[in-house]
Amino acid sequence: MNLYELIKIIWNYKWLTVVICAVGIAGSVYYALNAQEWWVAKGKVIAPQVNDVAALYAQSNKVSAILNSNDLLNSNSNNNGQDTKQVSKELVDLFEPSTLFRNFINAFNSTINKKHFLETNPAFLAYLQVKQITVPSKGSAQESRQQYLIVLNNWMNKINASLNSQTSELALSFRSATKESSAELLNEYILFIGENVRENQLEKFLLFIDSAKNELQVSLQMTEQKARRELAVLLQKTEYAYQIASHSGLVEYQANLNKEGELFQINLGEKALKAKIDVLKSIQDLSVLEPSLAIMTITLDALNKLEFSDNSSFTPYRYLEVVEPPLNRSAPKRALIVILATLLAGMLSIFIALVHYFMTKKEQN
Repeated sequence: MNLYELIKIIWNYKWLTVVICAVGIAGSVYYALNAQEWWVAKGKVIAPQVNDVAALYAQSNKVSAILNSNDLLNSNSNNNGQDTKQVSKELVDLFEPSTLFRNFINAFNSTINKKHFLETNPAFLAYLQVKQITVPSKGSAQESRQQYLIVLNNWMNKINASLNSQTSELALSFRSATKESSAELLNEYILFIGENVRENQLEKFLLFIDSAKNELQVSLQMTEQKARRELAVLLQKTEYAYQIASHSGLVEYQANLNKEGELFQINLGEKALKAKIDVLKSIQDLSVLEPSLAIMTITLDALNKLEFSDNSSFTPYRYLEVVEPPLNRSAPKRALIVILATLLAGMLSIFIALVHYFMTKKEQN
């Protein structure tokens, strides 16, 4: 069969082609006009600057400076300074712009956060009501639960944050059923994630501080017990030395009487030993024996007196392009649907025409 014969067959069946194409066009137009509309709102953000999180960043640096002042954490370990520097670095890193932005991206794409946001959002619940889909409960039927999960996953899959590794710009998008709600939902979700990041970082920050306080309190108690024990031993040794000096008649100080490492310093003499006993008994401040006690007490008081502000201006991102209602809907593409339907109808009509032509020809032969 040559091209001429093919064109002749199509022309002979032209009314079939016209009818099928007309039906296809009418059906595609009806579908395009009645299909669910989808609108995608978009925005673009970059990593925040320090002034976007200034209050909490300053507080973390203040706590870090307190803990770093005399290497107080883990005071009984040999690598005390290294441990303190590590904890201080982790504290400051909590509110570093790069850390906050990374946490914002992870939280934005988190399925758990998406689900929690949608399940409490009036726009999504209204969409479910229009589609006559109920939120499943424990006693819900499997079919109802399946319908709900399909719709929920469909919405969650259209909430996206995509990072451009070259420009470090984060493109945000949110698809919804109406033009206005798409922008509103994206703005609400951005605020929701920002608050989520703030709460998580603040919770970690407070846990760090509570942990530091607990370690300091334990170290303080242990060091106090050690100092009291040392004071009691020193007092007892001095009393023994006083008794020895009294019985020996050593009233005044005697140079070079004690050998090096002698247990009792009787060379001080009775008068000096008596004065030393009185002084030891009058000691109330144990930091005289353990200077680290004073440092620990000062640091613990500083941590207890810290006041933490609930910074409502905290934003773990900075807008590069603000979110606005989209100009064009993302779906359905009505013109494309009609064009594709017309092409498919035309191809179907040609196929039917050829099949009918060859079957008729075969019967005639």
